[in-house]
Amino acid sequence: MVNYDNVFDALADSHRRQLLVKLLSRPQRVSKPSGISREVAEADENLLHRHLSSSRTIAEADEHSVSMHHIHLPKLAEYGFIEWDRNDDLVMQGPHFDEIRPHLKLLAENQERHRTKSPVATLRR
Repeated sequence: MVNYDNVFDALADSHRRQLLVKLLSRPQRVSKPSGISREVAEADENLLHRHLSSSRTIAEADEHSVSMHHIHLPKLAEYGFIEWDRNDDLVMQGPHFDEIRPHLKLLAENQERHRTKSPVATLRR
């Protein structure tokens, strides 16, 4: 049985949607946080959660990489939509991926339709 709360939560964030749509065709590599981003990621767990939930940023930190590794990928793995090999930084379809597949196909079709759509004709007076 499909857990729609998990499906819609997974699709609620654009970074998660983009990753999941890409997984329709093949496994994806994700980059590890490096430099200051790695230091933030390895910091005390409470400090990390406060940082990720605040509107403040840390100069030179790759917020996307940190949030992918500490929010988005763990959430998608918990829902079973992905399998995440942390050693190889590889993300693959998980055991519950088929629950989200129809929604991802719809998103992918709409993205393609918007990319190939011809410009709107202008009206002449």
